[in-house]
Formats: sequence, C-alpha cells, structure tokens
Amino acid sequence: MKGGRMKDEGRSFWSRGLARSSFILLPSAFILLMAGCATQPKTHMLDLKIINGRIIDGTGAPWYRGDVGVHGDTIVSIGDLSNVSAATTIDARDNVVSPGFIDLLGQSQSSVFIDPHLEAKVRQGVTTEVTGEGKSPGPLSQKEIDAANPRNKPTWRTLGEWFSVLEKNGSAINFALFVGADNPREMVIGDVNRPPTADEMRAMEQIVDQAMREGAIGLSTSLIYLPAMYSTTDEIINLARIAAKHGGVYFSHIRNEGDRIDDALDEAFRIGREAKIPVNIWHLKTGGAANWGRMPHVIERINAARAEGLDVAANVYPYAASSTGLSTLAPDWALEGGYAEFKKRLADPAQRARIAEELQAQFRKRGPKGIYVTRIGNPALAQYDKHFIEEIAAMMNVPPDEAMMRLFAETNGSPNVIFFSMNETDVQTALKQSFVSLGSDSGSPPPAARALGQGTHPRAYGTFPRVLGHYVRDEHLFTLEEAVRKATSQAADRTNLTDRGVLRPGMKADVVVFDAAKIRDVSTYEDPHHFSEGVLDVIVNGAPVLRDGVMTTALPGRVLRGPGYRPEHRPQDMQWGVESRLTLGH
Repeated sequence: MKGGRMKDEGRSFWSRGLARSSFILLPSAFILLMAGCATQPKTHMLDLKIINGRIIDGTGAPWYRGDVGVHGDTIVSIGDLSNVSAATTIDARDNVVSPGFIDLLGQSQSSVFIDPHLEAKVRQGVTTEVTGEGKSPGPLSQKEIDAANPRNKPTWRTLGEWFSVLEKNGSAINFALFVGADNPREMVIGDVNRPPTADEMRAMEQIVDQAMREGAIGLSTSLIYLPAMYSTTDEIINLARIAAKHGGVYFSHIRNEGDRIDDALDEAFRIGREAKIPVNIWHLKTGGAANWGRMPHVIERINAARAEGLDVAANVYPYAASSTGLSTLAPDWALEGGYAEFKKRLADPAQRARIAEELQAQFRKRGPKGIYVTRIGNPALAQYDKHFIEEIAAMMNVPPDEAMMRLFAETNGSPNVIFFSMNETDVQTALKQSFVSLGSDSGSPPPAARALGQGTHPRAYGTFPRVLGHYVRDEHLFTLEEAVRKATSQAADRTNLTDRGVLRPGMKADVVVFDAAKIRDVSTYEDPHHFSEGVLDVIVNGAPVLRDGVMTTALPGRVLRGPGYRPEHRPQDMQWGVESRLTLGH
C-alpha cells in the first residue's frame, strides 16, 4: 500500500481445502525468505502476527487454538508461531479470530466518498462489502450525470471509471459490485413501461458486457423499484446470459416478497434455469401479516429448486422490519416517468383519487405502527421525521393516505421509511437455513448523519454482531462456527471471491478478532446511531483498520473485480458501447 490507496485484486490459485495441521505455512517464496533470515535474528519474519486466538476458520469447523501469520496482504502461516518474530503482534487474548465478514448487500457506494473509513461497517467486523442492488453507480448516461445534485455529481460514467475513482480515494474495506439491470434500461429506454425493441435489447446487452469486462461480479435486479418494475423476465434472462458468459452471478430483490412471493420465486428460478447462472435472493422475507408463517413454504420452494439442480441461495438481515422508500406503496403506473411525473399525477384530481385508494389499502394492510418515517429529506418537514405515518396524519389533521400524498408533493425524492412488516419466527426460520448468508442492506452512516441524529435502520450498525451475539448467544439458533461461516465462506462462495472468506495460508489477510461473550448490537429503531460492541481488531489486506477497539487511519481496501475482468478493456476504450445508444427510446 502506498498512501492508503487501493489496488486491484489478483486472483488466488489457493483452494480453501488445505488440511489443517499444528503449523501451516505458505510454501515457496516465503519459506525461502524465512530460511534466508535464519541467521539474521533482527530481521522480522512476518509483517503481522495474531497470537493466542481461538480460530474459527470460516468453514463451519470447530474452533481451535492457534496463531495467524501475515506477510504483506496474505496469510502465510497458521499454528504455533511463538518462535517466529513479526513486525507487529496482536494478542487476541483468547478471543475469536475469524475471517473478515462479507456484507452481501452493503449500500455504501455513496457514503464511502464521504467517509472512506466506514466506521459502522468496520466496528461490525465487515472487511468486504458487496453492493449494487439493481442500480450500480455506473455506467451512467450523460442525462443522469447532468441531473445529479451538483454537490455530489458523478465524475465517472462507466463502472470501470467508478472503480478507478474509488481506488484513488481509498477505503477502509474492500468493495465488489454488480452491474445493475436498471442501468442499461435507464440508458437505453428510460423510466417508461414497455419492453425493449430488438435493437435496444442488443444495446443493453453491450452495456452489461462492458461492465462485466470492467470487473462487475454479476448482474443484479431490484424489481419493485423504477424502472426495474417494468422489466420483463425475458429481458432479465438476456442480460443474465451475458453476465453468465463472464462467470458472473445473479442477485435479485425479487418482484414480490409478500402475497405474490410464489410468482416472484418462479421468476427467479426461471432466470437461473434459462440463463444458466447462480441465483441469490436478497433479504429473503415474507412480508405482511397475512403472510406470517409462510417462510417454511418459501424454504421448501428453494430447497426443491436446489434439488432440481438450480444453484439458488439467499441472504437476510436479522431484523423483523425492512427499510425503503415510502413511494413503494404507490401503484406502479403512478411512478412511470420518475418522481417528478408522479408528483404531476398527484396534482390531477382524478389520478390523485386513484393513488389515494391504493395508499389507503396499503395502510389498512400494514396497520398502525407499521410505517415509520425515518427521514423526509425536506427541512421544512423535519418535524415529521421519526414518526409513524398515523402520527404524522394526526399532526396534519388529515387521514394517513392524505398525509403520505402531502409528503410526496413536498419532496423531490421519496421519504425514507421503516416497515414493521415481518414476523420474528419467519426471520429465524430463514436465518438458520444452511444456504442463507448475511447482508445488512444499509450503507455506513457518515459522521454528519450521526451528528444530526438522522433516522436510519439499526441494521446499518448491528447486522453482524446481532447474529453473532443475540442469535448465537441468546437465542441459540446455531453455533458460533455456523454464524461465522454464513458471514464469511458462504458469502464468498456466492460471489466468487475465491481468496476471501476462510483463514488459510494463501488467502488474503482479511481478519477479525472479537469477544464472543460481549459482541452485541446496540443500535435501536428509536436511537440508531450507536456502534456495535465486541469487535476488537479488524485487518483488511494485512493492514489494521481497527486496533484494540480504536479506528486507525489506514485505507487498505481494494476493488475486488469479478472473473470476467479484462484489464485491456479500459473505460476510455469502450465509450462507444455506452454512448452510441443513449438517445434510444427517449
């Protein structure tokens, strides 16, 4: 590392299947280094040594005592290292030493440019974030760039250029990104409700192809949001085939997580089957009181697909409440063309009445204490932040549907909300499945958000410690080893991060030290801005970013590019693939 900058990942040839012995050492060059230093006792053999640890290696195997040795960015030895010197030694003091946690849905692609240290992530033990839920930070059309807020206008257009900007700015943790299916649809068709023409489909495929060559790990969709809600299954299959050609995977916020979840699962399975691509379902849930208790059925559906030979898995966040935009309660037709068009429809009495009818139905479905408005985004309406929608309605002296429409009318983007729509038993049923891993679905709140006390979901601060503490120690839902597996090797396998997720010689040195007796989430819905406790040390690519509970200034994170990455495809060489089709469909 130079100046805390991030460098691109190479692919490791080391498998995770190396057998453990009392002392494991990476062969070849490092053994020669050790031998050459044997007569020079003042020369450090290791850059970093973690001693006196209870090692949980990420595979699900029982813990064992040992030390971990690091040279550069790589784990080179595990076992009794008492006779090996090191430049830096961390005494784990009989605490757990595990692989760094992989957040399969992180959402910090914007906040990393505000606060590259991402403290809320680091203090959970997260060393890698996977993000790009349906919409990735690139590629972008010039129209999207021009419409962006001047305070944070993108300085990139392609996904490869975003990677370069991130590498230049630095990050405490690693990032791996999907190319969102929203991006080519917005660039080629726009926010309109129609399928692509044959020419438009080819243009969208070219955009995905370019992003995969620039390092995307796969294709993602988020099918309840604009414009993805208008995407056809065939359209997604075509794009997923391009991702599969480059060794990518398909992750999806499926089209329905409540009453019509069977239809949504059918669509996800069909995409995997016809595109021949692994499928992962983001934040698996059965939302709405009418669907509580249906998670065993959903699990049966996934297990049946797996028995058929489909590579299908899922991830969850360990909370019975979700978080998204209030506008997701509006009917799809009302959102066509974007938020500005939505507001115009609200100004038309006939269309407003239709929208009100849908909002009334949504409120009846969710009930009191079901819709909690965390942040509206308009200072003039700040008095309504952190209130349930029925409380806001009472403050306005109007019905709940009218209160929602007033919030829409006076904002330039959807207010953020928390939906209390899930059942704890269903959450636990999903969480304990062997094919389920973890994703917070939240970015790391920057310091300004903490200072202002802005409303947010506690999952931003507590996802991983909540699993390791509450669900392991308090609920006894599974063993600590299984919880670590879900957060490490299981997540790495789903995203083809072949040199992360297991403590083995040859793997990259992303390591966490935590106190299994004390790790816990502290953040709550009412008072969210509290870091989790119990994570002591966090190592990213061999460099400490948290040391004995104190953040360091290091920014050793890297861009983890997918298997389709082709270094020769520099962004400037591929502009035609993005630019030539920008005006289609507008």
